[in-house]
Amino acid sequence: MDSEALATANVMFDFISDAALAKSSEDILKSLNRTACHFGFSCFAMSGIPLPTERIDPYFLLNAWPYEWFERYSTGNYVHADPVIHLSKMQDGAFVWSEALQGQELGRHARRIMMEAREFKMKDGYSVPLHTADGFQAIITFGAEKVDLSRAARGALHIISIYAHNTVRSLLTKNVSSQDRRLLRITAREREIIQWCAAGKTAVEIAAILGRSHRTIQNEILNVQRKLDVVNSAQMIAESFRYGILR
Repeated sequence: MDSEALATANVMFDFISDAALAKSSEDILKSLNRTACHFGFSCFAMSGIPLPTERIDPYFLLNAWPYEWFERYSTGNYVHADPVIHLSKMQDGAFVWSEALQGQELGRHARRIMMEAREFKMKDGYSVPLHTADGFQAIITFGAEKVDLSRAARGALHIISIYAHNTVRSLLTKNVSSQDRRLLRITAREREIIQWCAAGKTAVEIAAILGRSHRTIQNEILNVQRKLDVVNSAQMIAESFRYGILR
């Protein structure tokens, strides 16, 4: 592991360590703010995504946006024309705004939202869509004048975001008993597979390492995702850290 990747991993583990001790959403806000600054972001927000007939205001879980932008965004109910929100509803993977929106035809309202965001030093950003197996949709989005993230940094911030979101929701619901039940159902083999996933190995590579078929490994990964109520590997890894499956 090179020095940059090691530093990035340390930032991720520092955040996870802090978040594990968090007693309130405010604790997560402070830790995530330090992490966002490390990666060059000036602001961020965490929110559920409302239905088309709803407003976004009650869905905000963490808000570190500039106050004036938050007021303008929520008062104008920008969420339903925001192209970043639209993208997050259509995909699981995290994305840089400028890359994901490149070449896309945006409507007048969507273009205006992106232009207005620039007034608050949000010329670009990095967003992490969150989808649970029961259909809940949310997003963590980071804003900056310029995004310059290595592959390692993108992966770390993706996992950090999922961990932060699920920790905040857990703090709000105090759902400890569910966590304990899920831990009991993770087998030693499943834990080993999760560890290899966290190390960046693909299902094909894990199959070769463990001497098993690709299909078997894929099925085991999907089974773990079902147990943890997640829909992709990044969420699986983040939840594994949060539940103590990975340390």
